[in-house]
Amino acid sequence: MTTTQDSLLKFEIPEIIFGQGALSQVGQCARRLGGEHILLVTDPGIQKAVWVDAAIRYFDEEGLRYSVFDDVVTNPRTFQVEHGAQLYHQDNCDVIVALGGGSPMDVAKGVAILVTNHGRIQDYVGCNLITQPIPPLLCVPTTAGTGSDVSQFSVIADTQRKVKMTILSRAIMADISLIDPVLLTTKSEELIAATGMDALTHAIEAYVSSLSWPLTDPHAIHAIQLVFKHLEKAARSKDIDAFEGMAIASLEAGIAFSNAILGAVHALAHPLGGIYDLHHGLANAILLPVVVRENMEHAPEKFAKIANAMGAETRGVPTKEAAEQVPEKIEGLISALGLPRRLSQVGVQETDIPLLAKQAAEDLCMQTNPHCYIAEEIESMYIQAL
Repeated sequence: MTTTQDSLLKFEIPEIIFGQGALSQVGQCARRLGGEHILLVTDPGIQKAVWVDAAIRYFDEEGLRYSVFDDVVTNPRTFQVEHGAQLYHQDNCDVIVALGGGSPMDVAKGVAILVTNHGRIQDYVGCNLITQPIPPLLCVPTTAGTGSDVSQFSVIADTQRKVKMTILSRAIMADISLIDPVLLTTKSEELIAATGMDALTHAIEAYVSSLSWPLTDPHAIHAIQLVFKHLEKAARSKDIDAFEGMAIASLEAGIAFSNAILGAVHALAHPLGGIYDLHHGLANAILLPVVVRENMEHAPEKFAKIANAMGAETRGVPTKEAAEQVPEKIEGLISALGLPRRLSQVGVQETDIPLLAKQAAEDLCMQTNPHCYIAEEIESMYIQAL
């Protein structure tokens, strides 16, 4: 058997600590990573939810000093990454802890890049452009959706150019992911729903990605099963068992997409974040059924298996018919969650579609979609979603 360099596959994950009460380990983990002065990257919402105070208490128990950087918003900006790096140097920090959803984790990764690699964060957009090791990084997710705590991605908005920039590198994967389902209990119903749809999108896109393989597929399929079992209950009743299920779904979807990459839904969603500052999970939810309908003919067997994972009856059903149940199941879930169904409902203008399509066609995530769409095809998908 002969092997070429191009045929080699890899599977990367951080150390994972999971369970109710896991936040109590944050000080010990930071200490274990060599920390003496922690840069805690978070956002104002997490501050209000008391999780920052809890983390600080655990730092105090370990005798750790800390600096808090909470200048983080949805679709985080380049200047926030720069300010965080300045604070890291100013206070002589040595370990970075990200506490929050995808935005604080993306900023923390950006800060980690700049403090050892220097330059501008724009210099590292693309694949594997980071040459120097980053400081130790610990991620504590407070939402069940982004998977950033176990991924090789960071997405940062360039507000001057109104684009979301994707950085992909093994160098920015966290050393430890500390996952505590209890942290999900303070989130709003809408945020639980939108981030849950983000996890579903990760799982579906990873499963049909051109880079999927036998180590990513089981995680992706199980994540899909868990989302359809737990998301609506987590959003409606805030049931701790449902939160635990969604935390596992987010984790497994994150593991899957970090190693198999993503697809056209994310390629189309990123420009919406850059131009409209639209919440990423909400953008994915609106686009997912449209893109799935376009993708089905390019991976029908896989979409038939996804239908089964969603609870559709597929025994004895022809592959094409089984696959066609997937967008219907997705639309049913979106309706049950009460999320917007159309881009026009969230302010997207038809006049911006050519620009959106141009950016989407150039997005890194399009490269691993089952079919690489050109700008004209992407425009059609935006119009269908409008």
